[in-house]
Amino acid sequence: MRDSKIAGVIVAGGQSKRFGSDKAFSLYKGKPFFQHSLQAVSSITDEVIIVTSAALFSQFNGLPNIQVTEDLEEFQGCGPLGGIYTAMSKYKAEWYVILPIDVPLVTSSLVNRLVSKIDTRYDAIVPIINGKLQPLLAVYRDTVKEKIYCLLVSEDYKMGNVLKGFSVLYLSEEEVGEIEAFHNINTKKDFDTYIK
Repeated sequence: MRDSKIAGVIVAGGQSKRFGSDKAFSLYKGKPFFQHSLQAVSSITDEVIIVTSAALFSQFNGLPNIQVTEDLEEFQGCGPLGGIYTAMSKYKAEWYVILPIDVPLVTSSLVNRLVSKIDTRYDAIVPIINGKLQPLLAVYRDTVKEKIYCLLVSEDYKMGNVLKGFSVLYLSEEEVGEIEAFHNINTKKDFDTYIK
């Protein structure tokens, strides 16, 4: 296991039921959604990991300079928390930049802005956009790993519960900028509204 200071984690295990097809491979500006997330994080982190399901593993595997792994068996189907814990368990880093695959408007400048806020006083750096926490486009320190494990074991899969009891730097819309990057494309209507 190679130590890295900052790892980028692309969470790509969802079933895309509301979208109707695998969102990861839907195209925006001629590139699959997941490539936009990769591009945003790859130049800023020491290592990039895609955590995915067994069904999608072969479609991601073989990407140059990208680690591709399946969710740990005991936490398959447990949503993003299972994917984040898998990455933290298999790839040692001090900080993990988390991105979903359904935010094709995300940019490296946004990720760089989040990473620039890294400070050992905090366990997480989380934007608040339109009054809502954005825990799936955020930065986590390795100190949250055991809390994530406890939540998974207790079958509490709410991302926001990870933050309870930790020192969190919450970033305002003004600090984050690029608010459009936080548009999750969950449905075809979202696609038509935000990026088509």
